Amino acid sequence: MRDVSAVDTSVEVVGGSLAAPLLVAPMGMQRLYHEGAEVTTARAAAELGTGFCLSMFGSCSPEHVAGAAPGQVRWRQMYLTKDRRLNEELIRQAEAAGFDAVVCTVDLPVMAERFRDAGNTFQTFDNEVAEAWSPALVREPYFKELLGLWREERPEATPQQFIDHVFPHPGCGWDDLERLVGWSPLPVIVKGVLHPDDAVRAVGAGAAAVVVSNHGGSQHDRSVAAVDALPVVAGAVDGAVPVYFDSGVRSGTHAAVALALGADAVLVGRPVLWGLAVHGPDGVRAVLEHMPKGLRDSMAFVGARTVADLRQATVLCEPGPSGAVGRRDGHWPAVPSAR
Repeated sequence: MRDVSAVDTSVEVVGGSLAAPLLVAPMGMQRLYHEGAEVTTARAAAELGTGFCLSMFGSCSPEHVAGAAPGQVRWRQMYLTKDRRLNEELIRQAEAAGFDAVVCTVDLPVMAERFRDAGNTFQTFDNEVAEAWSPALVREPYFKELLGLWREERPEATPQQFIDHVFPHPGCGWDDLERLVGWSPLPVIVKGVLHPDDAVRAVGAGAAAVVVSNHGGSQHDRSVAAVDALPVVAGAVDGAVPVYFDSGVRSGTHAAVALALGADAVLVGRPVLWGLAVHGPDGVRAVLEHMPKGLRDSMAFVGARTVADLRQATVLCEPGPSGAVGRRDGHWPAVPSAR
């Protein structure tokens, strides 16, 4: 038994303090779900002391998000594209808008085929139906300038075609990440890490933090479960930088498990979108109010008064697809490298 009459869920993350170890994960084109899009989500999250990560393909610009939620911990997600100037402009814009960090997602060398999207016009925004939810990126002056240069040889090229030309970048490697980190005025968090060797290499490249993530299972359906990879990655990083967790978090209990397995904070994705779609800002608030309560309850059940206490908890689990399960004691079976 332990006195848990006062449970403190507050943590420090890259960029500042959070009331609970929760951030909204980067999810693009939120105008599909609500007309307020990312501005609505960010504002609701800020009211509850929750961090927010804006997708490179968000419906709203960094400036609009920052204006809606001043003082919030804000990260800007991006991909390393084939166009170096586009990469640099994305970071410059984030810095100018007052964002605290850049989240570079590295787990998407190719786009997965999504059969449900084949007939619903979701694969392109070059039509009247989809134009309303096109990402804010295509309306930025620097993007229009780059598109204009590309159109010198392809006069009929569309914004969608230019994006498809520069992204994804299957030739992207560690040297590209090192150059980005070396140039960026903002801390660079590397997202999409599932193997301990890759985590160590990201730290060596200058990453300010790593995010254990399998892209929410939306790209490669045979990927290792992110929760199976988490303790192995956390052990390899060994406190050198923060380790954050993304993919599959649906409740405060899930967050508690991730924290006990070595995460410093977790990113929440789909539940936030569901709340946004059903009840707009009230729906987002309901989701982000419920999760900290579940986290506090879980902490109380195991006698953890702080998040640091929770990391001392032992998690026992059944073997997952990777086999990388057991106790969080530093002894884990090997899993194949991503590279």
